[in-house]
This record gives sequence, C-alpha cells and structure tokens, in this order.
Amino acid sequence: MTTKNLIVLGGVAAVLVAAGYFAGGKRAAKVPQLNGSKLVAAFDVASVGSLEIGDRVKLVAGDAGWTVATYQDYPADRARITENLMKLLDLKVGQVIRGKTVEEAEKVPVKVRDATGQELASLTLGPRHERWGFGRYAEFKGQTVLVGDTLDAFGEDAKSWCETRIVDEPRICFKELAAPDLSEEVLGFTTGVVAKVTINCDTNCTVTVGNVVPGGSDRYLKVEGRKWTFIVPDYAVKSLLPQPEAEEKSDASAETEKDDIIPSK
Repeated sequence: MTTKNLIVLGGVAAVLVAAGYFAGGKRAAKVPQLNGSKLVAAFDVASVGSLEIGDRVKLVAGDAGWTVATYQDYPADRARITENLMKLLDLKVGQVIRGKTVEEAEKVPVKVRDATGQELASLTLGPRHERWGFGRYAEFKGQTVLVGDTLDAFGEDAKSWCETRIVDEPRICFKELAAPDLSEEVLGFTTGVVAKVTINCDTNCTVTVGNVVPGGSDRYLKVEGRKWTFIVPDYAVKSLLPQPEAEEKSDASAETEKDDIIPSK
C-alpha cells in the first residue's frame, strides 16, 4: 500500500471517529442526567395555602389553622403538613428507571398552591418499590424515576392528616368521624351518659357517650363545643359508663363456704 493510500485511509478514520464523537454527544444531550435533580421547584412553606393529594385529600390553610376539607373540615395536624412539605422540597431523583411507566390507576397527583390558588409545585407519584423497604416511583421530565423516601403520608387517607386524640384523660382517640346526617335515634345522645373529662388541662369539659355503632362494639361520642360526632372504641369510654354493682353474696352462700373450709389440725 502506498503512502498516499495510507494518508487517505487515515483521514477517513479520523472523520469517522469525529462523526461518532459528535453523534454520541447528540445522543447524550437527548437523555439528560437526572440523578440528583430536585423534583419540585423551591417554594416558601409559609406561603402555602393548600395541599392536594389525588382527589380524596385536600388540606386548606385558613384563619383558624389547617383543616382537611375532604374530611368534614376537621382540623389537620400542622406539624405533619410542614414536615411533609419539607420532604417534597428535599425530594431528589435517585435513579432513572428505563422502560417502566406508572400505571394510570397508581398515579397520585400532588399539587401545592398558595392562598390565591396559584400553583407552587406539582408532582405525580407512583407506587412504592415492589421489593425494597424504601423508595417510591415518580414521574419527572417524561421519565419514571425512583426516589429514596416512600412518602407514606402522600396516600389517599384523609384521616391520616388529623390528630386523632380528642380527650386527654381518660385518653380517647377517635377511629372515624360519623356521618353528619345520622338521626338522634341512631346516635342516642339524648339518653346517653354525660361525663366530665380533661382536654388541654381543662377538667370541666363534657362529653356524651351515645349508642353502640350498629354491627359493632364502638360507640358514638360527642364533645361539648365541637360539631363533629366521633366513633370511638368501646374500651376507651368504658370508665365513663356506669359500672355494674358487684353482687353481694347471700348469707346462705357465705355459710356454705364457711362449712367447706377444712379445719387445720
């Protein structure tokens, strides 16, 4: 092979290497490196006016504090809300999962808005990782990604955002809020047991224990000054109910027991 041919072949090889380099660069540009990227834009937690999780949970900030709009406007746990808003701000892509899509039924859209309804952040979460004890799928920039936090609070259980303790002494936590349209005949508060309890160090608070919930052993409970009707475990209010009097042994029974005693030698 002549020197001229070698020079030509070398030039062709150089062109091919350069073409491969630039083509590779273009391919890399099409698939950006997402690992470590923040999933939501920064926002001021103090300016948040509402948090929506799917269509079953809506938390709203008002003059009287945070409430769960989708759970009879019951007061929400503000500390829990702040904690989870901070988790959203810290959320980063841990891994891009190629070839996986989040099923429509598994998608949990999360929206953060200010008091005027302006959107501050938006995110679509998926299910937990199938095998790991941590990690959750999410959608980000057209890709399915895995994040390190399971974000358990971002399910679709409205009650999980409430502080369930309603009485300090005796300690009573509610299981559910009763439907607001139940009849007095079902609730039984008119003939129920009225008792004094302690709430926020106030020993003069009054509660009324109503009927047993149909089909179970739980009880209806009304707390003075609160508009909700609570469903509470029977054991939690047992000390507030009249206790059956201990049956006194008859004289004959006592004499029989006395006769049964074997005298010591």
